[in-house]
Amino acid sequence: SAGDPLSYPLDPMSFLLPETVDLSRLRVAYTEDFGACAVDKSIRAVFRNKVQAMKHLFASCDAIDIDLGDVHRCFDVLRAEAFVASTREAYERDPTSLGPNTRANYEMGAAMTLLDSAWAQAEQTRILARFQKLYEQYDVILAPTTPVSPFAWTQLFASHINGEPQANYYRWLALTYVTTLTTHPALSLPCGLDDAGLPFGLQIVGRFRADRHTLGVGHALEQAFKGIGGLARPRPDIAKLMQTNAEPALTSIVTGAPDARDARSLPRDDRAASTAQVSAV
Repeated sequence: SAGDPLSYPLDPMSFLLPETVDLSRLRVAYTEDFGACAVDKSIRAVFRNKVQAMKHLFASCDAIDIDLGDVHRCFDVLRAEAFVASTREAYERDPTSLGPNTRANYEMGAAMTLLDSAWAQAEQTRILARFQKLYEQYDVILAPTTPVSPFAWTQLFASHINGEPQANYYRWLALTYVTTLTTHPALSLPCGLDDAGLPFGLQIVGRFRADRHTLGVGHALEQAFKGIGGLARPRPDIAKLMQTNAEPALTSIVTGAPDARDARSLPRDDRAASTAQVSAV
């Protein structure tokens, strides 16, 4: 589009029907961590077991070692740049109007130099080139979507993985921000349960700009998983959930977010200020 110089022509109507994909012809690679991400030991084991249960569907299915470079520093810089671009006016007007995570991201970016920015831009290009090489041998790459089992909605992020503290509040999202850095299309497919009996997500990363093919792979796998024990999309027991007295009660992640809920116990004047801050985030 004229408003985005990085876009390319694509008919949105082409996504109405998934591309037909023959799984038996796919060359599949899989990685537990993209060579750089912290992943809980139990999630690694669950992922390996699920790959073993599905590998007969493909022409080939290989474990791969990946070295994409300094993905974390690269993402830190690019993410911080984006926060500086989008929140500078609000920060300079009133830093307290931003949530603590947003404010921390802005301040991280404001402290960076042109050298940091230039390096990150060049490193992302190198990351893309390194990742592209893998698709000379493979059609898709599989990985876990998240490094930990789902946790309570009142917990804002996973601060520790395998007992190790994470560098910041978004580091636990590395399995997906690594694929974001590559600019390849990726999706998360429900894939049974983990060892805690909670939903497990399978990340499917397709070829560069092969969005429709990636969706087709996801659709074909979803159909195939229906007949494979432990891989089918788990269906929640809505009736049971309705009878559960959750504490704290969840009415809406927007209107009942942890900060907003805590604000209800504040004096009226402080409550309004707290709610305004939540809305600003």
